[in-house]
Amino acid sequence: QRLLLLVAGGFAWTLLITGRLLQLQVLEHEELHRRALGQQTSEIELPARRGSIRARGGEVLATSIRLTAIYAHPHLLADPAAAAAALAPALGRPLEQLRARLAAGGTFVYLRRGAPPAVVDAVRAAIRRAGLTRAVGMHPDSRRYYPHRALAAHVLGFVDGEERGRAGVEYFYDELIRGVPGKIHLLRDGTHRVLARQDAAVQPRPGRDLVLTLDWKLQFAAESALAKAVRDTGARGGTVVALEPRTGAVLALASQPTYNPNDRASEAFRNHQVNRAVAWQFEPGSVFKVITAAAALHEGVVDEDEPIDCHGGVLALTERIVIRDWRPGLGILSFRDVLAHSSNVGTIQVCQRIPPATYYAWLRDFGFGQATGIDLPFEATGRLLPPERWSARTQATMAFGQEIAVTPVQLAAAVAAIANGGTLVVPHVLAAVRDAQGGRVERIAVGERQVQVGAVNVRSRVLRPEIARRVRALMEYVVTDGTGAAAAIPGYRIGGKTSTAEKYDPDAHAYNKYVAGFVGFLPVQNPEIVILVVVDEPRRGLHHGSEAAAPAFREIARAAIRVLRIPPDRQGQEAEWVTAGAVARVTAPSARRPTGGTSLP
Repeated sequence: QRLLLLVAGGFAWTLLITGRLLQLQVLEHEELHRRALGQQTSEIELPARRGSIRARGGEVLATSIRLTAIYAHPHLLADPAAAAAALAPALGRPLEQLRARLAAGGTFVYLRRGAPPAVVDAVRAAIRRAGLTRAVGMHPDSRRYYPHRALAAHVLGFVDGEERGRAGVEYFYDELIRGVPGKIHLLRDGTHRVLARQDAAVQPRPGRDLVLTLDWKLQFAAESALAKAVRDTGARGGTVVALEPRTGAVLALASQPTYNPNDRASEAFRNHQVNRAVAWQFEPGSVFKVITAAAALHEGVVDEDEPIDCHGGVLALTERIVIRDWRPGLGILSFRDVLAHSSNVGTIQVCQRIPPATYYAWLRDFGFGQATGIDLPFEATGRLLPPERWSARTQATMAFGQEIAVTPVQLAAAVAAIANGGTLVVPHVLAAVRDAQGGRVERIAVGERQVQVGAVNVRSRVLRPEIARRVRALMEYVVTDGTGAAAAIPGYRIGGKTSTAEKYDPDAHAYNKYVAGFVGFLPVQNPEIVILVVVDEPRRGLHHGSEAAAPAFREIARAAIRVLRIPPDRQGQEAEWVTAGAVARVTAPSARRPTGGTSLP
């Protein structure tokens, strides 16, 4: 019996041990393995190379510089205050800030990201002197760098300290540019001393490179002309949008005031990040008359030579609502001259021939009251009320660009539809995507959509080509015989429209400020570029579009002629045209684009 009892006890003990082993080695193996790894190893993330951003000619606009990240394990520091005193001078960090960071405890904290070689060498020496080799370490890091500083800042945007996009293209295409970070494992003993460093458990995968539609020379010209216009008129700010009308490619986009994305500590960086071209909503004023003219011609309620009585520049809509022209005394004018001399009264009378629901549909067809779909973040939709919410004056004032809010890119896209023969296209800044091997990527994911890179995205057919041609002719007349004379360039047929919109001042509860604008294109027969210039709050006396915005348009258009190699097209007039680095004086009886070399038409 004693033997049987001993055997039974031994058997039961064996079953118990076997069961426990089964539990540890099989049932709980994964969990225990994970906990062991957590105690024995630590993981450090290796940043992936962020893709570069280039202009369409290949010039680098944004890139990442390889630097070093310095980190610490505060729980391994015997005296955090002494460690802070030893490291602060080498790191270039305030002593109190570093002391508080190390005293907060924890197992991992960054002391500095993107440290240059000089700082790395100084920190290594400080680590050796203070005996901090167990608690302080380093790994490869990078910092975003914008070689041209403020150039195209509002298009490019910027990244945060972790190199995540926070504005502009950096934000919109962050998933493409960022890449996938890698990981390395450090094997430690019970005292957290590093025993070995394993090879990268996951190799970092570099981000893709982007090529934008921007031409950096034209971008520079646009920013320079806009900055001069803002400075000369004492304006609050302004914006420029330059589009290729057939494709919607953004050739230049500028916003003032601007900032340098390399200098994140500056006041300009903190205060001027808003991209006015896509986020600013404003009442456009008289440039909107070309939209009204297009709708009226398409509806057949007017023709170019029809006489319109402008009533001396005064029109009473009701006993209390009186509309005045910017220049008094205008009498009977042809519709062509109504637009050329920018008569509010004449435009209102033509617009009122269009039923409200029909006019509203035209404005929606031109893209107002809705986002354009441009591939830049934080785009505003503008403001367009439906007809049931219109007052007795709404359609009249919308006819000349008041009581409607638009964004600059909306307005530029709408005029581009007139320039290209009547097709509304989606503006875009991305021209190409390239992988790590330099190969071209044809399709990308944007949110939940698959997008063809660089494809022309047509929204709708807005005008018949014949109507678009007639509106272009009206806009050319504005430049040759109307308020847009300051935009003229010898040898080139240019279409355009000036604007001087009243701006509401919420503090004074009155319209006592202005927004000056000019939108135009060239050459009229087959436009290759649409340029919109808007100047916000120029000082009184220089607040008209012909004074504040048209000269800037002319300077940008001159740059476009050189950069895009647009030959002169006005017969019998001499023009300056730059080809292959040579400046020539040419006369255009019937100009044609050269096919190569330095030949002149």
